[in-house]
Amino acid sequence: MIYIEQPAFLPWLAFCEALVACDVVALYDDVQFEDGGWQNRNRIKTKTGTQWITVPVVKKHGQLIREARIADAFAPETLLRTLRMAYGRTAFFDETMDVLAPPLNAGHLFLADLNAEILHRIRDALGARCDLRSTSGMALPPTGRIERIATVCERTGQFVLWAGSGTRGYLDTAPLTRAGITVLWNEYAPRHPVYPQTWAFRGFMPALSVVDAACNLGWAGLRTLLLDEFTTYRSQLNGVTG
Repeated sequence: MIYIEQPAFLPWLAFCEALVACDVVALYDDVQFEDGGWQNRNRIKTKTGTQWITVPVVKKHGQLIREARIADAFAPETLLRTLRMAYGRTAFFDETMDVLAPPLNAGHLFLADLNAEILHRIRDALGARCDLRSTSGMALPPTGRIERIATVCERTGQFVLWAGSGTRGYLDTAPLTRAGITVLWNEYAPRHPVYPQTWAFRGFMPALSVVDAACNLGWAGLRTLLLDEFTTYRSQLNGVTG
């Protein structure tokens, strides 16, 4: 099974679930960078509510994700200080930072390289075995969204596509079916797991960066949560589709 997604910065749990559930996760880095998207920012929970954490990039019209350079203004020490203020008292803060601080401090010039290293380290921390591949190294067709997706599946030898519900609006499954590719829809938001969070008086806040769950649960605890949720959902899918 394969998951194809743009490489997100410190991604939310749906992306992390794919790391533990799929055989291949393809980082779709040869498409246009989306200003205001999730490639260079995400959200954490603080005493006052949610807060954005961002890696500034040099903006160039029409640039691809793999072409986006990290701006000189990026200050990893400031970002890490923000994370410490939000999560420094959690049981697994140090464990989480042992995984995430090194790539943030590595001096990457390009956003795609930073995100790829972060994702590799999250994968390893979760004990996942998926193959992380960047689509920019696959020589895909220059145009045709469905054709490109089918080619990624073919190049990686995967013919079950784990597709986020957000792709329903544009992902035409008919040509994929003709290419021998089965699409399984991942309706993640309605089943987002609830876990203990800091600042409990604010209530549970879903769809945050993985930093939140890792600091509160630890990597082992997060792995268990993700696998349990995935196993339950996949069994329900089998009941519907099988």
